Amino acid sequence: MKNLFFALLIFLGISISAQQTDKQSYIKKESIGGKLDFTKKVDEKYKDTPMIVFGDTLYNKKYFAILLWAANVRNLGIESFDQAVKIWEEIYKRSLTDPEKKALKTGFEAKF
Repeated sequence: MKNLFFALLIFLGISISAQQTDKQSYIKKESIGGKLDFTKKVDEKYKDTPMIVFGDTLYNKKYFAILLWAANVRNLGIESFDQAVKIWEEIYKRSLTDPEKKALKTGFEAKF
C-alpha cells in the first residue's frame, strides 16, 4: 500500500511539473505575435491616447501592455511573481527595467 501511495505521489509530481511546463511553453509561444502580445492590441485600442489610466496610475502603452500580459499570465496559472518575471525575461532575452517590473507587478496582482 505504501508503494502504491508513493508511486501516486511521484506521478502527481510529474504531472504537475508537465502541466507547468505546458503553461510556460504556451506563454512563450503566444507572447510575441500571439494571443498574449498586447502591444498591437493596446496601440490599436488607444491609438489617440498617449497615456492610459489604471487605478491611480498613468501608464504609457508599452507599460500597459506589460501589465495586461502579467494579468493574463496569472490567469493562466502562473502563481509566482518571480516566475512571471523569469518567463518574461526569457521571452524578451533581457532584464526588466524598474518601471517595467512595476507594471508587471501591478498587472500580476490586479483583480479583473
